[in-house]
Amino acid sequence: MNAKGPSPFRIVIVEDELVQRQALMDVLKLEGYHCEGFQSATAALAHEGLLNSDLLISDLNLPGMSGLEFIQTVRESRPDISAILITGHASLQTAIDAVRIGAVDYVLKPFRLSTMLTTVAKALEQQRLRREVARLQEDLSDRYDEVLLINKELDAFAARVSHDLRGPITNMKGVLQALDFELGHSLENDLRQLLLAGIRSGEKATKMVHDLLDFSRLGHQELQMQAIDLNELLNGVLVELQASIPLQGCSFEVGKFPRVQGHEGLLHQAFANLIGNAIKYSSQNPAPRVQIETAHSENAGFVRIMMIDNGVGFQSQSVEHLFKPFHRLHHPDEFPGEGMGLANVKRIVDRHGGTVSARPNPGGGACFSITLPLAAQEQTPAMVRS
Repeated sequence: MNAKGPSPFRIVIVEDELVQRQALMDVLKLEGYHCEGFQSATAALAHEGLLNSDLLISDLNLPGMSGLEFIQTVRESRPDISAILITGHASLQTAIDAVRIGAVDYVLKPFRLSTMLTTVAKALEQQRLRREVARLQEDLSDRYDEVLLINKELDAFAARVSHDLRGPITNMKGVLQALDFELGHSLENDLRQLLLAGIRSGEKATKMVHDLLDFSRLGHQELQMQAIDLNELLNGVLVELQASIPLQGCSFEVGKFPRVQGHEGLLHQAFANLIGNAIKYSSQNPAPRVQIETAHSENAGFVRIMMIDNGVGFQSQSVEHLFKPFHRLHHPDEFPGEGMGLANVKRIVDRHGGTVSARPNPGGGACFSITLPLAAQEQTPAMVRS
């Protein structure tokens, strides 16, 4: 690696043998590096530009302070600085000590200058890559903070819009309902149906506004987590669904589940959405069936819950769109809904540090999976250590 250019690498050489130090400096300068040499570690440590260097090259045996001690001292203030140790007494312990203090390599005396140039190039390339990684990580952190800020602003905007729209939509629906109450019986059928369609649209718009408001709140509200018995929670969801929607002979196969760490109300909402969808999209099957079971999770400390139905399913290429707000795969006349349920499920699961996924079943129907953190008492010692 040639360092010639407008910003050469800065190298500090600590070698008590003048001839060897000067020869090494001359060769490195010819390669375009900026070099400074010192006879002892003490002299080098007194140099004000030391911490701005890119590479340290130090002899092991130095007067007063060894090369190992020198490199270790500098790295306490500059942990990212690269270092090469020169020694005429190589041993396994020397190699171990060099690695321990963070030296990228060590070179045996007497050495060829060509060998030293190769070692220096390698050390500086590692230094460049470390700096690039650090820069990218800082960049990524900045971008992440920007995305969080944008998401908060979008949530706040959605909340404002939802709040502002709720009043006019409610008023519009109320006016149409009043007209239907007062005049509906006297209107011709076509006009009556048009009036009823307006009322239904108002109800749908109201539901969409409430869904959007819920979605925006999920992004930043404080969650009170606790250990939750999934068996009780799922039983409560099924009882609620049986009272609110026609099950049309749908059969359920429900497994046994561990306790999870989460927000009970939000998890109830997530499972109600997923199981409700499974029931809804299986309604056209003469023998609708929904299975709720656990499966292996690749993440230690998490449990995976699967909801499998034998409904209409979806195409695999549609998976990426399923969890987007207001996105629907079926016409509302075929299956009612506003397209916010799965978007809310994803945001709820994300807030729990879990994942949600979906896939079509080969034989028809769909499988939705979510992973949730296990409660502390459900985790094995190996999970806790990981």
